[in-house]
Formats: sequence, C-alpha cells, structure tokens
Amino acid sequence: MESRPPQQVRSGLQGSCPPRTARIDCRRAGARALRSSDGDFPHDRASRPGSALACPDTEGPQRMDEHLDRLMQVGFRDSCLSGAPDSARSWMNELDTVVDASVAPAADAVDRESLHPAAPIKALCDIGAFGVQIPVEFGGLGFDNGTAAAMVERVARGCASTAAILMFHCQVVARTLAFADDERRADDLVAMARGDMIAASAWTEPFGAARKTDLQTVMRPKGDRFAIDGVKSFCTGLTSASVVDVLLRAEDVPGAGPTFVRVDMHGNGVKVANVYRMMGLRGTSTGTIVLEGAPVAEHDVLSGFGTAPALMRANHQTPLNPGLIALGAAAASLDFARRAYGGRVDGVPPRAKDPHSRRVLAEAATKVEAMYAYAAALVRATAVRPESAYGAASRLKAHLTDASVAVTRDLLGGMGSLGFMTDLPLERHLRDAQATALMGPVNGMCRDRIADELLIDAEEDARN
Repeated sequence: MESRPPQQVRSGLQGSCPPRTARIDCRRAGARALRSSDGDFPHDRASRPGSALACPDTEGPQRMDEHLDRLMQVGFRDSCLSGAPDSARSWMNELDTVVDASVAPAADAVDRESLHPAAPIKALCDIGAFGVQIPVEFGGLGFDNGTAAAMVERVARGCASTAAILMFHCQVVARTLAFADDERRADDLVAMARGDMIAASAWTEPFGAARKTDLQTVMRPKGDRFAIDGVKSFCTGLTSASVVDVLLRAEDVPGAGPTFVRVDMHGNGVKVANVYRMMGLRGTSTGTIVLEGAPVAEHDVLSGFGTAPALMRANHQTPLNPGLIALGAAAASLDFARRAYGGRVDGVPPRAKDPHSRRVLAEAATKVEAMYAYAAALVRATAVRPESAYGAASRLKAHLTDASVAVTRDLLGGMGSLGFMTDLPLERHLRDAQATALMGPVNGMCRDRIADELLIDAEEDARN
C-alpha cells in the first residue's frame, strides 16, 4: 500500500454545585445511575448487613473548595483551553454538571462491582464528550487535545474508571485524525462523534517488553486482505469498545515492521478472552484480546507499514496519558478528606482538632496545588516550545502518578483506622492512583526520556 508519512501532530498539551438539600444515600444514587442502562443493580451496599457506614458522604457529589477550584480553573484548565475557542469554556461548564449529576454518583458502584459505567458514558456521549477533538464537519465539537485533557481530568475527579475509558478513546481519535486512511477516517470520525463508536488500544503483550520491541502479534497477507494472529493483554475499555488500534508486526509486505492497524472488535477472529479482576480502575473492563486470523483490509493500516514507532512517539507528545487520571484522583481524595476531617461526613468523627490529621490535610493540599500548578506550567511551556512536548508529557505522567499515590496514601492514613474501611472512598482513590502509576508509558521509561533530554548536549559532545 502507499505509505502515508506520519504527520506533525499538534502537541495538544495546551491543547456550580447544587445546594445541599436532603441527605442522600450515595450508594443507592450510584446504583440508580447504573440501572438506567444496565438493568437492576444486584447489590445495594448501603443496605447490606454489616456495613459500618450508611453513607460515606452526606453531601452527595461536591465541587472542590473555592481556593483549589480556582487554582484548577485559572491554572490548569485555562492552560489546557488556551488554544481552544471560547465555546470550549462553556462546554466545560456543561461537563461539570454532567460529572456531578451522572458520573460521580455511580463511581462507588462501578468500582465495588467492577461494572462497566454504561450510564455515565451515555451521559458523556449525550454532550459530545467522545467527539471533543473531532472537527465540526464530522459532527464533533471541534476543540483540541488540550480540551480533551481538561475533560479527562474533570471526569477523573468523578470516576477514574470512566475517565480511563474516555482517555484511551481520545488517544485513538487523535491517531485517527492524524494517520488514518482517507477512506476509513471520515466514517469512523462521524461514528465516534455520535458516541456510536468507542475506541480502545492494544499495545501490550503477555511478557512483552515495555518498549514494545519484541512484538509477537503478526499480520500477514492473505488473498487480497491481511490476517492477524496474536494475543494482546491489558487492553482497557473492552466492554464498550467497538474498534481497537492494535500494535503488531507486519510481515511479508514492503516496509515490514511495527505497525498500527484498526481492528473491528465485532469482526471474525477477534475474541475477548479474559477481563481482569483489577486492584484499581475496576470498571474499565481491562483484559486480553485473542486474534486468530482476524481479517483486515489495506485501508485499516494506520499511516503505513513499519510506521508504529513514529505513531507511538506522536501519542506520547500529548498530555492524554494516565497522569490526568492520577491528578483527578488526588483532587477527589483531598476533597473528600477535607469534608471528612471537618465532620461533614455521616458516621465519621471529625478530626479538625487532631494535630496529625491537620498536618496531613495541609500537606496534601499543598501537594495537590503543586500538582495542578506543575501540570499547568508544562502546558504553557509547550504552547511556547512545541518541540518540548515529548519530554513534557513524560514529566506529566511520571510526576503526577507518583504524587497522586503519595497524596492518597497520606490522606488515607490521616483518617486513622477508619481510612482503611472500604465504606469510604479514600481506599478507592489510592487503588486507582496506584493503577495509573503502573500504566504505560511506565514511569521508568518516562524518566529515561527526561534524562535523554537533559543530557542531550553531553551525549553529542561525547560523540564528537
């Protein structure tokens, strides 16, 4: 096939709470949110015998306190939206409402029962969230990767699992816009913008290297088409995905080598072999795909045979990585702890006068503020120097995921023994944060990239 050269991808790094009324049972609220798409929810945790707390948060979904909210809005969000039209800001306000009303109330049930967040995803589709980067001519909102980054962070504050599904979809949208065959691009973008097609990626293989240099999944010519054979592991969003971008090795073709190929999840020879019981991000339906002679056409190849390294680098030049989910999890953890320590959560004794808890809360707030400020600074820097996007995205992922683990762990410990009860969301935020730290690109690889950038002059001197 005629190879389409990898395009220069825009880095994309730039790229009110309802009044308190009746006290609600937030677990039942989560179950109701899921019932709208999934049928009757089988377990209502609040009514289960032995539950120590009838409701962990009597205020329902809440926005962050005014100071931190302002920091996020004026700092991180404004930096992300700096390249977007003014309508993106109005749309983000609409997103706030949907997250508070539909995403956050379902988060506990999604996590506890490892359920696909069907109703939250439907609510996000209804406001165009899955087409946020897609041009208006294809039915999308016409914003950019920066807006998508702000969106993923905001959704993650409500539910990290839902945000992970959305983030991987946005990665595929960016890849489709830049590298898909013309024959395939238009139809896919229209379906993605409507929310009829949700996409996922399949990069990892069992026992494979982090740098994806030893690919065992292979595509070979078969008649006038191609056939794929192999196994891909840790693919996120399998329940909702209708297409997946598979990283494989193309053989017996000009330009053979690592290649990305679009695969129809409902096509012949494609099977979800296993959905994992995850420690964190339990609602993401992450699992294994088996491909046995899965047929694909020439126009399903992205950019051309052997171009996967360039496409992977383009993917890592955007902020659409797990650091955004970690950032949202840290903010959500701080928001809950602030209310719990202050005695505004039923069944949780106030800790406002406990010296240790006060210091833990203050330190966590400082760290979360620094996380948002650092993320905003990276976004601003790449707006001025787009060539720095690769290193900036690596910094974003490594720092935010590690910092989120530390913040959520400390806030959980600051609650004393209550922090380790699964009736409270702090342990969920910690598990989700730990999961983001393990997701690719792995933090060790991110630090290698940062070191390469810092030492480039020394390496050039050594070569000379």
